[in-house]
Amino acid sequence: MERLEESERSAVRRFDTLEAELEEAKHTAETRSDELEESINATETGLERLTTRVSALERHLRQAEGAVVVDLDLDRGGKLRGLGLAVDEGLAAEEALLSAHQRNILQARITHYQQARQALAGHRSTVRDAAAVLASTPAGDPRRKKAEHAFTTGAAEARTGRERIGRLAQSAQGVQTELAEDNALRVELAAVIEAGQRAHTQLRVRLRSRLSDALTGTDLLPTWFTTALGPMASPRRAEEWLETALDVLAYRVTYRVTDPVLALGNAPDAS
Repeated sequence: MERLEESERSAVRRFDTLEAELEEAKHTAETRSDELEESINATETGLERLTTRVSALERHLRQAEGAVVVDLDLDRGGKLRGLGLAVDEGLAAEEALLSAHQRNILQARITHYQQARQALAGHRSTVRDAAAVLASTPAGDPRRKKAEHAFTTGAAEARTGRERIGRLAQSAQGVQTELAEDNALRVELAAVIEAGQRAHTQLRVRLRSRLSDALTGTDLLPTWFTTALGPMASPRRAEEWLETALDVLAYRVTYRVTDPVLALGNAPDAS
C-alpha cells in the first residue's frame, strides 16, 4: 500500500513538473514569436527606407552629367522584332490546333464507340451460341435452361447495344472528321510552328545576354524597367523574376514599345 501511495505521489510530482516545463516552453515560444515578428517588421521598414534611398540616389545619378542609361529596346535592323513576330506567328498557329486535352476528349468518344461495337458483337455471339444449343437439344435437356437464360439476356443486351451504337455512331463520325482536319492542319502549320519555336529560343538567348550585361554593368537601367521590375531580383525568386523580365523585353521589341515609363506602353486597342 505504501509503495502504491508513493508511486501515486511520484506520478503527481512528475505531472506537475512536466506541466510547469510545458508552460515555460509555451511562454518562451510566444516570446520568440513576438521577437521574430518585431524583427520582420523592422527588416521590412529598413528595406522600405533602403528602397527609398536607392530611388533617390538613382534620380540623382540620372540628373548627373554623363549618366548613361542602358537602351534595352535597341534593335538594329529590326532583327529582334523579326524574331518576336515569328514567335507570335508560331503561337497563333498552335492556337489554331486542337489542344492535347481536346484531342483526348475526342479520342475517348471514338473509343466508346469501338467498345460499344465490341460489346454488341459479344452479345450477338452469346445469342448465336445459345440458339445453337436450343436447336440441337431436346426438351428436358439440362443445358436448355442455361441456354434459354443466355439467349434472353443476350438478346436484350444486344438490343440495348444497338440503340447505344446508334447514338454513338454519328458522334464518332463527326469526331473522326474533326481529328482528320486537325491532323491535316498540323501538317500544314508544322513549318510555321517549328520556326516560331526556333525564334523563341534565339530571342530569349539574345535578350538574356543583353539583360545580363545590363544588370552586371555600371550603366543605369531604364526607368520603365526599375518601375515595373525593380533594380534586381529577389534571391528566392530570381529565375521567375528573370523570365518575367525577358517576357517584358520580348514584348517591347516585338511591338515596338518605346514608352520610357510604362513597361508595356499603352494597352492596345481592339484592332
